[in-house]
Amino acid sequence: MRFQWLKDYQDLDNQIVYLKWNLNKSKLELNRWVYGDLSDVRLEKNSRASSLEENIAKIEQEIELLEEQRSEMLVIISSFKGIETDIVRMKYIEGLKLEDIAEEIGYSASYTRKKHAEIRGKLDFLDDYEATSIEKQNKLSEIDYCNRDRNKDKQISLF
Repeated sequence: MRFQWLKDYQDLDNQIVYLKWNLNKSKLELNRWVYGDLSDVRLEKNSRASSLEENIAKIEQEIELLEEQRSEMLVIISSFKGIETDIVRMKYIEGLKLEDIAEEIGYSASYTRKKHAEIRGKLDFLDDYEATSIEKQNKLSEIDYCNRDRNKDKQISLF
């Protein structure tokens, strides 16, 4: 597949978003056990809650590793040449609009839209990417919202 690098990048990016969401959820749960409504509940030695801090550390390490891989991948992707590759990179990695891409690459907006339509016709997985990008953005917004509230209060509920 010609644009397998994009699929790999999208998969890596989705893994990072999921892990950040999971990390946020785990931190909220830990907060409930330490400061919240579960602070008076006794933990069992082998319970999930007793290993929350270890799990949080593991998730943070995995996020760090995946973000390093994503950075390395971006360096490689930026070295690729060709008008189609430039359009795909700018649209699906940098998040630019087609009009901005046209200006950047020095082609007309109509040519860039036509070229993009040709590329989309070749790449089935872009439809899935477009569909899941809204879900991904919602998860990131949820993480930001919870982190903003966590700084205000020590008590945060998962519900």
